[in-house]
Amino acid sequence: MDDSRTAPLKTGSLRVQVVTLSCTLAIQAVATAATLAFPILAPAIPGIGQAAVGVFLGVVYFGAMIGSVVGSAVVTGLGPVRASQAALMLQAFALGLLVIGSEHLRLVAALLCGLGYGPITPASSQILARTTSPERMGVAFSLKQTGVPLGGLLTGATLPFMATLFSWKAGLAALALLAVAVSVASAPLRTLDAGATGRIGISRTWYRPIVEVLEHSELRSMAFVSLMFSACQLSVSGYLMAFLHREAGLGLGRAGVIYAIAQGAGIAGRLLWGHLADRIGSSRRVLMVVCALMGVCCVVTGSFSAQWSMGALCVVSAVFGATAIGWNGVFLGELARLAPKGRVASVTGGALFFTYFGVVAGPPVFGYLADWSGSLGLAYVALGAVPAVAFVLLCLPNGSAERGVARTKA
Repeated sequence: MDDSRTAPLKTGSLRVQVVTLSCTLAIQAVATAATLAFPILAPAIPGIGQAAVGVFLGVVYFGAMIGSVVGSAVVTGLGPVRASQAALMLQAFALGLLVIGSEHLRLVAALLCGLGYGPITPASSQILARTTSPERMGVAFSLKQTGVPLGGLLTGATLPFMATLFSWKAGLAALALLAVAVSVASAPLRTLDAGATGRIGISRTWYRPIVEVLEHSELRSMAFVSLMFSACQLSVSGYLMAFLHREAGLGLGRAGVIYAIAQGAGIAGRLLWGHLADRIGSSRRVLMVVCALMGVCCVVTGSFSAQWSMGALCVVSAVFGATAIGWNGVFLGELARLAPKGRVASVTGGALFFTYFGVVAGPPVFGYLADWSGSLGLAYVALGAVPAVAFVLLCLPNGSAERGVARTKA
């Protein structure tokens, strides 16, 4: 997709840029909340096991894989704002299906939720790439991507309490209404869709964004690292709540607070890592630090028990959240630096295909490992091997992000 289609954003006032960033942040937060609502509420839903949560998340991000690849075509046809509005409406419908409570509709809802989630990041990345200078890409994309842990914080802090006070169905229904409200509230920004073609055409070369990433050594390396990181991220977002409640012996309320702290730390982590990457001029080195901390947190989290103090649980969960949930902004900013001119949305969509593949494969494997071993704690310890593999990938010479940055600035 040619990013020049929405050139009017380039000359927008500071007020327009702030409002646009706020809008994309809200959309990202609600979209993420929609994908995490079922896993967060799983302990309150009768008959839902760990494997079922993993399968649900896998189907969600299978849909997101498809949505991210075709997302550039959707954004071209509708414009980034309308595409985001349509995506939220689709997710609201999916949440409505979950409220029905039918086991047969659960995976349909998961797929629709993922299809709605996929185009949102390419759309917002397209906007930011044209309004942000290259040296500030890390902070800008990290700020926008705080919507992901913000959505997790929203679900972790509110849905368990709603389930306790009312019912799990009430929590899902409230989130569906919020998605509709944010979609409607975004309508005044449709002027940013001026360059939309009005046609959504999925060509025979729909797979081209994936090929484009594979042909570029730096992009390929970053894509595979994101695959590893995303598997870790969803193992935190999808299972930490259940782990704290079922194995660490915390009530839903206290477990929800710790879960919200982890997600909140993810927000701080995204800003911290983005600032650090811009400061030292190396996204790869920052991601290597993230790898090391994430691996340690996986192992330590696996040792959580009822004997741990609330303070210790909060500290470890915060560091885990800052790393496993906080890496995305640096990753997306680096993609924007490495992407050929006018191809940010396409490259982002292609790379996210691999990111979502990690999410599709990670949670089900994690869930089945937990069921097989009888312990989520052992599954978290085993998860520590994943950031170790990512660290090795970042150490390979052909994964040097600095070469890509130098080429972009030249």
